[in-house]
This record gives sequence, structure tokens and C-alpha cells, in this order.
Amino acid sequence: MFRDITWKQAVMEQVLLLVNEKGSADFALRELRDREETLRRAFPNNRYVPDKVRQILQYLRDDGLIIFHEPGHYSLNLAAPDVETVRPVALPAGREVPPRRVSRAAIRLRDTMLALAMKRLYQYRCQVCHDTVPLRQVDYAESHHIHPLGDPHNGPDTAGNILVLCPNHHVMFDRGAAAVEPQRLRLVHARPGIFAPGLRLCLTAGHILAAAHLEYHYRRIFLACDS
Repeated sequence: MFRDITWKQAVMEQVLLLVNEKGSADFALRELRDREETLRRAFPNNRYVPDKVRQILQYLRDDGLIIFHEPGHYSLNLAAPDVETVRPVALPAGREVPPRRVSRAAIRLRDTMLALAMKRLYQYRCQVCHDTVPLRQVDYAESHHIHPLGDPHNGPDTAGNILVLCPNHHVMFDRGAAAVEPQRLRLVHARPGIFAPGLRLCLTAGHILAAAHLEYHYRRIFLACDS
């Protein structure tokens, strides 16, 4: 189900580094070849890195993240809902004649490749309400790490730690207002009557949530907000 996710992540990271350094969404295959040594170190058992990179670029094109123009020439798809442009922050006024500095927007993925694969698995439908957010040409959902990533929680980026949610339910889980009971997978909310009694989280075949992550969120985030 998650075939080549790690390779996709590694190649996409190199694409993002390249286009951010260039300040342009366009890039060429030959430019990625200068970065293949990084991929060789990451995947020492693969002796055919150039072929693998070309294959992964095809997968990223199929995912709608990059656009193929002609042999060896691509561009990052800035219209893809999973691609985010982060505008530079304006600096506060300081000296009367500050030094000139060039700033430009940075481009990144909203989620890891694993989280994107999870959203596709659920067809961008929320595991709580089963709704999606219809945009102009695509549907939209968000990924939620049950055991949050980064300090102070340091949860993992694994399928067993990811939920696919609509923006409303994502905020509820992030703020500790909603949770999943670890044993019965029932949905609970801090305010009575928000979820129907006995309402359970939707799980599709092949997606197994880790009980330890559900327990962490339920006790350390949901219940802790009441204390």
C-alpha cells in the first residue's frame, strides 16, 4: 500500500531543495543528477539510483505534485493542494538605510509523502464525518498525527499514527477537544452531544492504528486539557 514512500520522500525533498535554491519551479533531470550522491548514501543497496529517480519522478507526476513538460524537463505543480508557498516575513524597520537583501517565497509540502498517501487511501474523506472539502478540481482533507510530531511529544511519522480528517475535526483533535477511545475506537468530545453515542472512527482495510499512539493522545492531550 505504501510502496516507494521513502524514495518519494527523498526525491521530493531534493526537488524542493533545488527549486527553492533556484527560485523557480522549473527544473531539469540533469540538475537532480548533481544530488544523486545524497540518495546513494540514503539507499546504499540500490545500484541504479538514476533509473530509480526517473521512476519516482513518474510517480510524483501521477500524484499531481510535478508536471512533465518534455524529456528531462519538469516543474513543481504550484497549483497542487499539497504544495504550499510560504511567503517571506517582512522584517521590522531598523536603520534608516538598511542593507539590501533579496527574499523570496519558500515552497514546501504541507505533509510528508506518507501522509499524502494516507489521504489518497481515504479518498480525501474525513475518518470522523466522511466528508471532504471540494475545491475547484480536487478534493481536500488534512492529515493528523495522533501522537504529535516534534518537541515535546516526538511522535513518529507512521501509518499507525495518522488520521485523515476534515479541517473542522482536525482542529478538534489538535486542540484536545476530541479523541478516539483507544480500546473501542469510539469518538469522544469534551462537550456532550457533539458526537452521537457509540460513534466509531472509520477505518479502511489495511490501516491499523497503533494503540500506544491512541492512548498517548487520549491521556496526554485529551484528558490533560481538562486538568
